[in-house]
Amino acid sequence: MQAQSPESDRSWSDVVPGGQMLRPQEVVSRVGLSRSQIYQMISEGRFPPFIKLSERASAMPETWLDAFVQDRARALCEKGQLK
Repeated sequence: MQAQSPESDRSWSDVVPGGQMLRPQEVVSRVGLSRSQIYQMISEGRFPPFIKLSERASAMPETWLDAFVQDRARALCEKGQLK
């Protein structure tokens, strides 16, 4: 895989956690990536991580996911790939 700059991949890291807490299945549904793709990207630092809520429950702040999606869209627009 081609490495991308950490700055462009971690726009969500400066966002205050807020909104609903999204469970993994909701995140999969919203972004259209598979669960395994999401966890791979998390391990590479290219996707917002889940927060451990309890021993068996994790969730992601909605604002982190929104920032990630906005960053991806912005990157496409800047490259002129979005029509």
